[in-house]
Amino acid sequence: MNSGGPPTLRDVAHEAGVSSAIASRVLNADPHVRVREETRQRIQDAAQSLGYVPHSLARSLRGARAGAIGLVMHGLDSPINVDVLAGAHARCAQSGYVTLLAEAEDLAEDDSRLRAFLARGRLDGVILHSGYGHDDRLLDAISRSVPAVLVNADDDREAPTVRVDDAAATTLAVSHLLELGHREITFIAGPHGSQTSDRREQGYRSALDRADLGDRTDVVHADWSADSGMQAVQEILRRPSLPTGLIVANAVTAAGVLSALRDAAVQVPDSISVITIHDSWFLPHLSVALTAVRLPLQALGAAAATLLIDTIDGRDAAQDAFITDPGPELVLRKSTGSPPARRA
Repeated sequence: MNSGGPPTLRDVAHEAGVSSAIASRVLNADPHVRVREETRQRIQDAAQSLGYVPHSLARSLRGARAGAIGLVMHGLDSPINVDVLAGAHARCAQSGYVTLLAEAEDLAEDDSRLRAFLARGRLDGVILHSGYGHDDRLLDAISRSVPAVLVNADDDREAPTVRVDDAAATTLAVSHLLELGHREITFIAGPHGSQTSDRREQGYRSALDRADLGDRTDVVHADWSADSGMQAVQEILRRPSLPTGLIVANAVTAAGVLSALRDAAVQVPDSISVITIHDSWFLPHLSVALTAVRLPLQALGAAAATLLIDTIDGRDAAQDAFITDPGPELVLRKSTGSPPARRA
């Protein structure tokens, strides 16, 4: 239960014994929601007893809209986030909203910045990019002020979430390497606690299990940075033998992986193949053009913005969205090939 602030939608849902999505749809008078009358009444009674005011009503009481949507991202300097931002920005602009960018870590670590960002009347809603470590605190603070949508978080959160099929992306990467003949495939995952990395690891493990190679799973963790990719490779190079294939959970990390292999005089793809999740403009221009699994990141940003704008405008209740069309796409370049044993 929320303490020290206005009641949230999660408080109402908890009190009524329903999901946040159902509570939102009932309280925003969604004509398409199908719930029993006693459930509807229970939600309304819970909102009244807690003193909860739906965002749509609160906004009408305050008056005119701000015409602005906040985009709170982890790693604004990452080229991976450019497509997400572009998709969200274009959709917001199409509906007449300007966008205000903020770094998630800055808001989480500095209460004065967070208060300034959420100053009353400044924003109509916020898209929050899910990372790790700060999400719950930021989401709680944001949800007290304006509607929010999460990007790339797991389901069952206070706010609706929009995400892509991360597990399918690594499944596609594993399938590509298996078709080339690889059987020793290491996954360089993201940091511990990252939901995105966990979903990609799940896809990797499931694909190897289906190929009867579940006993050969090998996971090394890194951060979402090139330096951490280099460190992960240095750890792998200390082993008595190398895998023939590497799947890297992030393209920025993969750039560091390539650098470390180059410095160690390990030839790509002659000695080891490398494939990354995410495609980006810089991948064809690395020392070896990187094969990648492209995810629909612009569609992800646009879908998050659409969901938020619909909630703000009261056209539709907030619900989780899972983007499967378009799905992950394999982009072949120079960094993958058959394993050395297959070529011998």
